[in-house]
Amino acid sequence: MIINNEEELAVAIQQLELKKKRQETELVEHFHATVDSFKPGNLLKSAVSKIGNPAVIGSILKTAGSLGVGLLTTKLTGGAAATASGRSFIGSLLKQSAARTVFSNFDKIKAYGTSAFRNIFGKK
Repeated sequence: MIINNEEELAVAIQQLELKKKRQETELVEHFHATVDSFKPGNLLKSAVSKIGNPAVIGSILKTAGSLGVGLLTTKLTGGAAATASGRSFIGSLLKQSAARTVFSNFDKIKAYGTSAFRNIFGKK
């Protein structure tokens, strides 16, 4: 831009001041958006939304279910303290029956888990 007189200079200064204010506003908005994206809840939503493939979610739910059942039955039967053969036998029976129940009802569990996932992390 070539400025030849005082009027053109004043117009150029005014345009630059407006540009500066607009850029400051955009910078503040971008800063607030960035700060908001680093909140733990938003980080979790972002990470989970990237693995939104139903097949991946199904395998994650299946693994989590089997781990949960294993931990639950271990706690119910006494955990590592269960050294008696009767107690460990009962514990293994409980684990097998709980795992069988989880696997036989996996479609229902997957449906509930997927529904909960969409309710929590779905776009509203």
